[in-house]
Amino acid sequence: MFSNQMKIMLYVTDVNASSEFWQKIGFVEVERDHVDGTIVVEIAPSATAETRIVLYDLAFIQQHSPEVAGNTPSLMFQSDDIMKLYKSMQESGVKVGDLVQLPTGLVFNFADNDDNYFAVSGE
Repeated sequence: MFSNQMKIMLYVTDVNASSEFWQKIGFVEVERDHVDGTIVVEIAPSATAETRIVLYDLAFIQQHSPEVAGNTPSLMFQSDDIMKLYKSMQESGVKVGDLVQLPTGLVFNFADNDDNYFAVSGE
């Protein structure tokens, strides 16, 4: 049986810089480990979140599991205050797309420091 906890692996060129990026937009660093000569960092929207993103060094993954190294997950985050988040990300210098009104609510996308794009929806 699956549990409610989920970890999403994200392969990045600089784990430390990526962790700093995610912390800049409100995530917390939950765990940091050294594994086989590389750094692995878990981040989450909060310390108690059941879904976490695990940042792995892309070069390490290319060497050990090249079949998965080019796959960036397509993630949709939810926000309770999307306008505040959007403005905060703009003020922090994050590359954000237009804020768009859809029948289900507002949505925008943003890019991390590796130009991986993610979406946010909310009200």
